[in-house]
Parts: sequence; structure tokens; C-alpha cells
Amino acid sequence: MGIIVHQALHGYSEGHRQFACSAELTPNDARLVLVMSDASGSGVTAEGISYLTGYPLPESGLYALARTWPAPEMPRPGCVWTHTLFIEFADLATLDSPSQLASLFKAPSIDTARVYGGALHFTNALASGWALTSSQVPVFARLATALYEQPHDQVWARRATDAQVDDVVLRLWDLQWPRLRRSFRFCTLTTRDRSQEGALFDLQFCGESVSRLRFSRSTEGVEATSISAGPWLAQLVDYARRPDASEFREVLRLLGTDVLGGREAMRAICELQATLARRGPTAVADAIALVTVPATLSGSKAAKEMVATRALSRADVLNDSELHYVVDNLDLVAEGELVAHGWKLAGHLLEVAPGTLVELVEDERPAVQAAMRATVKELDAALLVDNMMPGTSWWPPLLSIRPDLAEMSEFWRRTQARASDVQQAGVELHAGSQLAAAVQGLHNEVSIESIVRAFGPDAVLTCIQQLMSEGGDAKELRKWIAEACRQPDAVAAFLAQAPTLNPRLVACIAAELAPDVVPNDYGVDPWLVALTAVKQQAGQLPIELLVYGFQRAMSWRSRSVGPLLCLTFESLHGAATAGALASSNWQHLRDSLPWVRTADAWDVALRLRLGLVKRCVDTPVAPEDYVALASTDGLFSMILDATWEHWGGKRYLKWVEEVMVESADPRQRSRSRAVRAYVEKHSKWWK
Repeated sequence: MGIIVHQALHGYSEGHRQFACSAELTPNDARLVLVMSDASGSGVTAEGISYLTGYPLPESGLYALARTWPAPEMPRPGCVWTHTLFIEFADLATLDSPSQLASLFKAPSIDTARVYGGALHFTNALASGWALTSSQVPVFARLATALYEQPHDQVWARRATDAQVDDVVLRLWDLQWPRLRRSFRFCTLTTRDRSQEGALFDLQFCGESVSRLRFSRSTEGVEATSISAGPWLAQLVDYARRPDASEFREVLRLLGTDVLGGREAMRAICELQATLARRGPTAVADAIALVTVPATLSGSKAAKEMVATRALSRADVLNDSELHYVVDNLDLVAEGELVAHGWKLAGHLLEVAPGTLVELVEDERPAVQAAMRATVKELDAALLVDNMMPGTSWWPPLLSIRPDLAEMSEFWRRTQARASDVQQAGVELHAGSQLAAAVQGLHNEVSIESIVRAFGPDAVLTCIQQLMSEGGDAKELRKWIAEACRQPDAVAAFLAQAPTLNPRLVACIAAELAPDVVPNDYGVDPWLVALTAVKQQAGQLPIELLVYGFQRAMSWRSRSVGPLLCLTFESLHGAATAGALASSNWQHLRDSLPWVRTADAWDVALRLRLGLVKRCVDTPVAPEDYVALASTDGLFSMILDATWEHWGGKRYLKWVEEVMVESADPRQRSRSRAVRAYVEKHSKWWK
């Protein structure tokens, strides 16, 4: 893509005047061009070389780049030819390397003076620029040092006759942002300061034959003699030596349009680039200092964005003040960078300032909030929960973003959260995985109560049973079992309806509830269902459950007295007969048994039989259950003896015999005959 470049030619013809011009200039600008196109000072033409002059024409919106040649063919000594190129400010800003305009210069003569009246078409063919040679680098470094370390002073330097000064100055001009480029004033050969009223020249050269550049004003200017050791200059020289330094041009365009001022910003921009390229531990802090008041770049949004982006990429190792800067400027960071590095910031904040992370996911800046919420969604769940602590109020917003955390036992263990806290965070409590995690993680009694209330005791008991089947420690689950047992109706439903029952869980429930607590208002006793299931799984009931089941049968609650006695009595009696009934078990049984004579108090087996008979007769227990109380004839005979001695026992035995004689079960009919024989033997009045 090309641009239009206007031109003009000035030379001597009965005085210095304009020969041709294709540009429309204001009168003031035309006069300035006339002055600048004349010899730059006495003795300049004696050097025998051409030189460049660059300066803006503000009224016309043009930048003038001129090359001046000595004109020895003219009759008057000291005459010059000057070919001036005019480029619009807007076009100048688009050029990657405006120094390429110098290729348009053509040395004029009397014969060609009239061909400069038309505009030129320029194509930015060398878009990537050109590199300094090794001999030009020291010159470039001296000029850059003076220009940018003393930005408010006029700079001058001595020019050797064979030095390639023009190329160096043009490279300096290339490496400027558009606003600085169009205001930069320079002349590569003069013997006096060429500044005009209100328009000082930034850079000027004098020949070797001149002791120093003469300044008409009070200033003496600054001679470019030294080279800075600062990293900013090394950075600028590096870009000047690389034709493909497109990244620096982009930075200059970006920051140059965002920074007020002129040459003073170059050093700051280069220093920022050098700092951002560093990997040391102080790099981020140093970069932040460069964009913080009162630094030159403190008003640049683009510079702050660069620093924030760089700091974000190292957010996992930043200190508190550096993190604070990143957080305050997150809205400046591009979405792609937030996505790429947001996890580092979130992870570090979780460790050092979790409350700040919560503030970000609720930030008033929409872009920041959206990005950080997206980041939290992608964070490793273990990282999130590992930094949660009890008593902190910052985790609910994170849970609202990551409801899956409620399925982790570590979440509950660290937060000891209540159900209401979790629900207020927008998480519904209904999944079995959530309950299992809570059961394994919570130990706070208030929190446990809230979860049991939210899920229901039957669901909690089902969950506990599953955990026990997987090897869960019953001791650690006792608080949950105790809380679930606060609702006996729910326990009854669980015992009666659970497809399988874990013996350890049944034993724990029995340890929590007295035998007469669980209701049995209708149907089969839940405890009969539970104990039968345990016996089927284990082959036999442990002594503690035998005692509990017998007590249940002796209580007023059960509607399944007979089956419970059948389930527990014989094994319990055998343990008592063998002396295997521990004192603790006996303490539970004793209050359920009737009074006996002191002489018989030692006989636990006898007391069991007497208690059994009293319950059978008083209830009364169904005949089919009575005849099934003992599997051996010997024990059944002892039960008959105890029944015969009990008040009302004779009548009860006759009823049993009458009912059982009609039974279809051969064993029951056999027991019926045994009852008949017993009664006939012990009671003649029955005949």
C-alpha cells in the first residue's frame, strides 16, 4: 500500500529561492521551508558533503524531511540545493521505517530543477526496517543516551567527514512513536543552532573543523559524548540492530500514544521493556514501580496492562504488594491472558488471601468477575478444599461456583459447614455422594444435626451402613448414629425396610436406644426384622443383641413378642447355663425379669425361664411361637415346668395344646402331643 509524498526544490537563482513545490503550504510554513532549505551555517558547504534536516510544519500538517547538497557550480560561494519531502502526519504514523523515505532524494542540477513539481508515490517496501552496522552502534548509543537521559535539553554532536551519521539519525527517527516522530527536529550538519522561535532542535551535528556548536540562546546544549550503562539503552540498541524488531514498534505505537510528553518517555518505555524481559525475583516489583506515580508511565493504561499481564503470569510467586497490584489492575488484562494464567493467581490467593479471591469472583468489574469465576471452575478441587478452614466466611461464594466440592469429605472436614450454609450458597443437598462426604468429614455436632435434618435419618443410616460395609470405623460414626436415633420413627422405618442390615450398625443403634424406644404401633416389630436379618447374615446373633432382643420382647412396645422370644431365648439361655453371660449383659437383663426367691436369685437360667413364661402367659404368646421356643426336648420340658408353676399357666398350656393339635406342621403337632402328655401327667382333674 502506497502513500503520496509531496516535494519541493530550493536553490540559488539571484538569491536562495524555491524552484518547484507540489505541496500546498501555509505562508508561515513556506517561509520556514525557505529558511531551512538554505545553508545551515557558514562554512557548511566547505565540508563537501550532503546533510539531512527534519522538522514539522504544524500549520500544514506535514513533516519535512530534506537533504541539502553543496552547489559549487553556482557563481556565488556557499550555495546549496535542497530537496524537501513532505509527508502528512497521518501517513508518517503508518510507516514502520520512515527512514526509507530517504530513497526518494535525488541530487538536483540546473537542468533537472523543474522536475520536482509533481507528487511522488512511495511504497513502504522495507517494512521491517534495517539494522545498524557495528561501527554505527556506538554513535547511536551516544546520541540515544544524550537525547533520552536529558530529554529537555538540546543535543549536539561532532560529525566526522566519513561518518554515516545520516543513517544513524534516521534509525533513531525510525525507533520513535508517531507523535514523537513528527515533532522530532534534527540536522546532521550545521555550525549554529538552527532553532526558530518556539521550535527548538532536538539534535544537531557540527563538522570536525568547528570547535563546538554555537547556540544563540542562554543554553549551551548537551554534547553527546557518553554512553549510558542502563539496561534501557541496551534494550533500545538491541532493537536498533534487529531489522525484525516489530514487537518494539508495536510497543512504541501503543505506549507512545498513551503517554504525555516527548523524549522523556523513551527511556521509561525501554526500561519497562527491559524489566519485563527479566526473570529475576525483583523484575515484577521493578516493573510495577515504573508505572506507579510519580513515574513517567504512571498515566499510561497500556503500560499498566503490560505490567499487570506480566505479573499475572508469575502470580504464583508474587509477594503481597505485587498481588495487590495485579488484583487492582486485572480489568486491564486481556481475556486470553486471564484464561491462561488466572489459575496461578487464584491458587496463590487461596494460600495467602482467600478473601481476596472471593472478592474477585464477586467483583463489580464484569470482565474480572467472569474471568475469575471461569478460573475457579477449572481449578483442581483438592486445591480449593485444602485451603478452606473452619470458621471462615469466604468459602460459600466458591462453593456456589463449585458445587462439586460438597461431594468431597475434605470440604466438610475443613469447613464443618452447616446444611443451611451450603444451601444458602445455592447448592441443593440431595445426592448420596454429598451425604457420604458430609458423614465422613463432619464432627461438629451442630453441623451433624443440620445434615441429618436436611437428608433425613433414614438416608443417613443407609449411608452409614454403606460406609461400614466399606470398612468405615463405627467409632467415628457414632455421633451420626446418635443424631439419627433422635427420631425413633425414622429408625423404625430404616430397620423394617432396609434390604440388608450391617450387624455393626444394628449393634450401634441398639447401644443408642433403649429396647422400648423404637415404635411398633402396627405390623411386624422393626427390631424383629432387623435382628432376623443380622442372624441370617452372621449365622447367629452376638450376645449383646440377644440380650437387647429379649429385653425388647419383655417390653410393652413390641407387637412381635413371640417371634422375638423364639429368636433370642434359647441362645441366651444356653449362654446363661454355660456361665458365658457377662455381668454387663446381666445388668441389662435383670430389670426385665420377674422377682424370684433369694435362694433362686443366683440361677440366671432359671430367672430367664421364669421371665419367659410370665411373658408368654400374660401376653399371651401365640401357641405356634410357644412350641418353637426351644429346639431341644430338654429345654422345652423345663419351659413346661415353669409354665405349669406360673399362675394361669395350666390354662395357657391347655389352650396351646388345643390350637396346635390342628396344625399342619408335624413338629408343631409333636409338641402339641408333648404338651398334652405333660398336662395329663401333672393334672388328674383334666381327665
